[in-house]
Amino acid sequence: MDASRRIDSPTVQTHKRQFAWQILVPFLVATALILAVAVLVATGTADTNRPWADVSIIWMIAPMLVVALVMVTALSFLIYGFAKLLKVTPKYTAKAQFYVAQAAAGIHKAADGATKPVVWVQQAGAIFKSIFKL
Repeated sequence: MDASRRIDSPTVQTHKRQFAWQILVPFLVATALILAVAVLVATGTADTNRPWADVSIIWMIAPMLVVALVMVTALSFLIYGFAKLLKVTPKYTAKAQFYVAQAAAGIHKAADGATKPVVWVQQAGAIFKSIFKL
């Protein structure tokens, strides 16, 4: 296929148009808004605008404080839960270890029983070969 046809195809043109309006423009608008807020906060350090700068900083910090409060609460519940779990764990891990050891012994016995006929046939074949080879 010709390179010029690929560049000028309708799908490529549609993709370029969608990229501009659905990705590039929203990204640039969001960046401009963030820069505008940063400039407002930075220029708000003058004595006349000091209260508004303080209010802006409070509004910028408040969401982070809420997220931090949620994280600290979740962490404290996890610590409390693990402390309770560590008191109960040894009794149940001993039982689990006992049952796993029983299962391992049963599996080992079943595997030995499954391979026993195959080993017996190979041994019998080796015996017959040694007898009739002489």
